[in-house]
Order: sequence, then C-alpha cells, then structure tokens
Amino acid sequence: MLPAFRPLLLTFLLAFLPLLVGVSVNSAAPHPPTAARVVTRCTRYCHDHACPHATPANSPAYYRLRPLYELIIRALAAGGSGAAYVLANLLVFLVGIPLLLLRLTYVVLRDARAIRRLKTLSVHE
Repeated sequence: MLPAFRPLLLTFLLAFLPLLVGVSVNSAAPHPPTAARVVTRCTRYCHDHACPHATPANSPAYYRLRPLYELIIRALAAGGSGAAYVLANLLVFLVGIPLLLLRLTYVVLRDARAIRRLKTLSVHE
C-alpha cells in the first residue's frame, strides 16, 4: 500500500467506528426505540425536549452543554421552519460537522506521519 494513502485509510476506518458502535448499541438495546416519555429511562423524548431525568448531580455535562445546544437549535430555526429547518439541520449535523472532523483527523494523521519521518531523518544525520 502506498504510504501516502495510510492516513486517508485510517481516517475512513476511524470515521466508520461510531457507525459500528451505533449499530451495535441499537441492536443490543433491551427496549425498542420510542418518542414517548418514559419515567424510568431516557428516550427520544429527552432529545426533543429538555430531559426530565437529568439533574446537575447525575448529568453535569448536560447542564454545561445545554445552552450551546439551545443556541444551535435557535440558529438553525432562524433559517425558517419546516423544510428549511430540516435542510439546515441535515447540512450542519450530517454534512458540515462530519466533513470537518474527517478533515481534521486526516490532517492530524498526515502531520504525525511527517513528524515521524522528520525525526528519523534528524537521527540519521
């Protein structure tokens, strides 16, 4: 395999890892997915509304990130309702952010490879 393609291959393998984890978790889930509110556990209802299960004690990250989440939702909704909101949501979360993460991962792997190569060159001098 050409050495230049290794970072690209590793980038795509890393990109598929969350997909594999998602499939694994969803196939092993003890309950079928639902949007109804369930008192004993989180469901899609918690995603669509403020989660009633979260407290500052059991979910400190939720409380820290909730303002950012609400800001993103308001920004997406500013583009309009209905189809415009759905399109903006898809573009940001399913296209923009994954492409950004793929690019950053590739750059990190490429630069790490270049640094290793430079280190070996400086050792041999």
